[in-house]
Amino acid sequence: MLLLDRGGVKLVDWEYAGVGYRYFDLANFVVNNELGPAREEAFLTAYLERPPRPSEVAALRLMRVMSDFREAMWGVVQRTVSKLEFDFDAYANEHFERLLAAVRDPSFEPLLEEARAAG
Repeated sequence: MLLLDRGGVKLVDWEYAGVGYRYFDLANFVVNNELGPAREEAFLTAYLERPPRPSEVAALRLMRVMSDFREAMWGVVQRTVSKLEFDFDAYANEHFERLLAAVRDPSFEPLLEEARAAG
């Protein structure tokens, strides 16, 4: 749900309402809207209302991998339990391929180091 007030636009996602890690929720938005790196950083800047620190960008990018993993596993489960006419295999494979590409990318290891250094 998007809320508009005098202060701007607010995003409210009730699907997984609860106390969780905000970068996972933000990564879900980025993944599901297929934002590239520039739009991803603009989104994070808008969310934080300031430019993100390197550790915050790293947290978001690492959680993108976890979001893709969750989506891939959801597709695997749905392939078995869903009665919908939908290609859950293709859905799962798309997310598996994206997460594998992310962890194989040379930029992945520095993200882990940045997150580790940030504590």
